[in-house]
Amino acid sequence: MAEIIIKNRKRPAKLAGYEALAKRLPINHPKQEVIAERINSINAGFGGEKRLDHLMRHFNPHYQYLIIQDLSISTNVDFQIDTLLITQSCLILLEVKNISGLLRFTENPSALHQTKASGEEKSYQSPLVQVEVIKWKLESVLKSLNAVLPIHTPLVIAYPNQIVVEKPPGAVIWSADETMIRLHNFEMPPEKMSQEKMRILGQQLLSLSLEYNPFPLAAKHGISAGEIAKGVFCPTCKKAEMERCKRTWQCPGCKLKSTDAHHEAIREWCMLIKPSISAAECKDFLSLEHLSTARNILKSPLYKRVGNNKMRRYYREMQAGIHEK
Repeated sequence: MAEIIIKNRKRPAKLAGYEALAKRLPINHPKQEVIAERINSINAGFGGEKRLDHLMRHFNPHYQYLIIQDLSISTNVDFQIDTLLITQSCLILLEVKNISGLLRFTENPSALHQTKASGEEKSYQSPLVQVEVIKWKLESVLKSLNAVLPIHTPLVIAYPNQIVVEKPPGAVIWSADETMIRLHNFEMPPEKMSQEKMRILGQQLLSLSLEYNPFPLAAKHGISAGEIAKGVFCPTCKKAEMERCKRTWQCPGCKLKSTDAHHEAIREWCMLIKPSISAAECKDFLSLEHLSTARNILKSPLYKRVGNNKMRRYYREMQAGIHEK
């Protein structure tokens, strides 16, 4: 049957936020190392998930199914699922991990121990426990929807350079390369719902999904607004601050011209400093000469206006519907 993905994976919003934070802090700022680690970690997770998506592009099993990528549920319990496969018989929850080196999954206490090629060792919360907690939370949600279905929870290892040398008995760990074949050959339990009910369940789960909002990031890392560089940065040079000439921004380095580069700077303000901006804050952050210029910029349909006169603030439309945890 044809591929049915009812929600596609997007680049994590927090990745853009941390990239903006790194760009707007001095290169020798003491938090740059922590920020770089966060960027690398998010990139690794997203890269592993995208690799599984790519390997699953020819998935065409004998059974009916739906796929939800990157499902974040917010009800009385909050949780996130990398990939959820919905069938008429069961749900299959695919948790993807991208941690290179030799991997040992231990019990009592449960943990994941990594030995890198360099010999460095690190320990993490056990993904096997993590996925069981997600399963328990998903069962609670399904019960509230009157949809009691078995849930299977294979852990997926994203790359061949992740070598599992020890795991608990009964733990189900697949490589990303074999996942599609494993799912093709999966022995399905008896069907418990019709195709129509399966479709409705998929939409019900999507209706409970709200995008996770980690912003603003600066305060969470003990960084004050005064430490964040102001101005409109060149989208090509990244670090070069653009100059305003009439209604156009121009980069003094590469000479790039743009009429709307300010929108990315305001987006970065919302990710780093506050979820909204006033006209006065906009004038100051964009290094504009006139307050009227800031007001004209904020008239764009990209921004939602809240309040009147001096209390008026502007929210970027990206903030609408984002769940703040």
